[in-house]
Amino acid sequence: MDSLKTQLDAILAKHAGTRVNGSVASDRTSEAARDSLHASFARLVKLGFRLQNPENLGEKHIQALCNFWHENGYKPKTIQGNLSQLRIFCRWIGKGEMVKDAAHYLPDVPREELRVKTTAEKSKSWAANGIDVAEKVREADAIDWRFGVMLRMAVAFGLRRMEVVQCVPWKVDRVNKFAAYKTKGGRPRDIYIDTNEQRKVLDHVKALLKPNERMGWLTQCDGSKASLKYSLAKWNKMLAKIGITKQASNCTGHGLRAQYAENAALIADMIPPTLGGSGGQMPREVLDVKRVQVSELLGHSRKSVTGAYYGTFGRDNGHDAPGRTKDAISAAVPLIPAEKLKSVPQDRMNDCIRLTAELMTASAFVEPSVTQALWEHHSSRHCTNWLVPGVHNIAALEAAANHFATAR
Repeated sequence: MDSLKTQLDAILAKHAGTRVNGSVASDRTSEAARDSLHASFARLVKLGFRLQNPENLGEKHIQALCNFWHENGYKPKTIQGNLSQLRIFCRWIGKGEMVKDAAHYLPDVPREELRVKTTAEKSKSWAANGIDVAEKVREADAIDWRFGVMLRMAVAFGLRRMEVVQCVPWKVDRVNKFAAYKTKGGRPRDIYIDTNEQRKVLDHVKALLKPNERMGWLTQCDGSKASLKYSLAKWNKMLAKIGITKQASNCTGHGLRAQYAENAALIADMIPPTLGGSGGQMPREVLDVKRVQVSELLGHSRKSVTGAYYGTFGRDNGHDAPGRTKDAISAAVPLIPAEKLKSVPQDRMNDCIRLTAELMTASAFVEPSVTQALWEHHSSRHCTNWLVPGVHNIAALEAAANHFATAR
C-alpha cells in the first residue's frame, strides 16, 4: 500500500494543481481530489485487489467501488463525487472516458435512487431543526471566544466556513454593506446590511479585533502560525463540541448559511419553500428577480442555486388564494404555546402595533401578544430576542405562523 500511495501522490503532485480547463486549482480543490482518490485506492486494497501501480486502474475496480458504495449506503452525491474524481484521474493517466456514470455500474438500482437531489426538500437551517442558535452561540463563547464570534458572523452574513476563518471584519465593513473578498473561487460579493442585528454583530466583532486581524485562529496548539487547513479542521471540531454534527443534531455548520438564505428571502418579502412558501405567492417574474438577488448575496449568479438552500418553487405559475396569509395566521393561533402569548412590554409596543397593522392589511386580525410571539420566533432566526422590523414583514410573520402550525 505504501508504494501505491507514493505513486498516487506523485501523479497528484503533477496534475492536481490544474483544473480541467487549464486554470490553477485552489488548495481546497486539490485537497478534495487527494482525499477522494486516497480513499478509493485504499478501499480497493481492503477489497482484496493487489494494485501495484495506480495507473493499472481498470473498469473492474470502478465496478467494485460502486458496488461497495451502494451496499454501504453512500449517498448519490458522494458516489457521484467519487466517480468524478476517478474520471479526472483516468484522464491524467491516459484512459480517457473509462469511468461511466453510476447507473452504468449499478443497472439493477432504480435510477431515482441514484439521482442527486440538488434542491432542499426540507430546511437545513439550525432554527428549523429545533436548535436555539443564540444558546449555541453562548456555548461557543464559553469554549472559545473566537468561535463565538465566527458563529455570529455566519448567522448574520451567510459566510462559508472558509470565509469565516479568513474574514478581516475591519476591511469588509462598507457602512451599508459587507464587502466579502476572501471568498470561494475568489469572487467578491456585497452583502447588504439590512437589519440592525447585522450592524450590531459587525460592530461587536470589530471591537474585539485589531484592524488587520482575521476572525479565525491565529496560532496552533504548539504556538506556530495557524494555517487555513488547521483553522478549517478546528472549526469542525468546535462545531462537534457544541453538538452540531449530522449525527447529533441533523445539522452542519453550513446550516447557518441556509438559515441566512431563508432570512434573506424573508427580508425580500418572499417565503422560501422550506418555510412553507409556494411559487404562486407573487408573479413569477417578480419571484425570479428576488431569487437572483438572494443568489447574489450568497455569492452565486444563477437563481436556480437558491434551490439548494431553501427548495424549489416548482413550475406552477398559478396564483395563491387571496386569503393565504389570513388562513396561515388563523391556523397558527390556537397552536402557539400559552407561555409565548405574554403581555407586550412597553419597549416593544410600537413594533407590535406596527406589525399587527401590517397583518390587518392581509385581513389577519390578531392580538398584539400573538404578533409578539410570531415576531419573537422570527427574531430567534437572527440570533436575537427581538429584531427591529424592516420595511416588509408579512412574509416573516407568515413563515413564523407556518412554523407553529406544523410544529406539533
